[in-house]
Amino acid sequence: MKQFVRYQVPAIAWIALIFWLSSIPSIPTLRLFSFQDKVAHAIVFFFLCWFAHRAFFYQVRFPSLQRRALLVGLAVTILYGVMDEVHQFFVPGRSFDYFDMLADTLGGLAYVGIFLLLDAHWKRRKRVAMLPDGLG
Repeated sequence: MKQFVRYQVPAIAWIALIFWLSSIPSIPTLRLFSFQDKVAHAIVFFFLCWFAHRAFFYQVRFPSLQRRALLVGLAVTILYGVMDEVHQFFVPGRSFDYFDMLADTLGGLAYVGIFLLLDAHWKRRKRVAMLPDGLG
């Protein structure tokens, strides 16, 4: 139960937060620059991909999902981005926007890219640390 609360609940809560925010007819924002809405989408879905990746990686019931947690997390992020836009189509004052879906996808891809870079760095550091003195 602790593992579920620690790893799955954040992903579920983040999805619920996105759904709730998407249900609001218009969210007042301070306009700083022209594409800030797309940046906000990318950031929100970056974190969704992170939470989804963790949720799938730390679950033990489905080993195949655990092995492919990064890919499954990205797929969930992209699919939820599409579903979020379809949902907004039916919310008065909101609309379906392909560029929002693109920003959602780019946010997920940014997470994957950063994760892969950091993962390669950590693995490289671990290999160097395991070498005998003078060989690193």
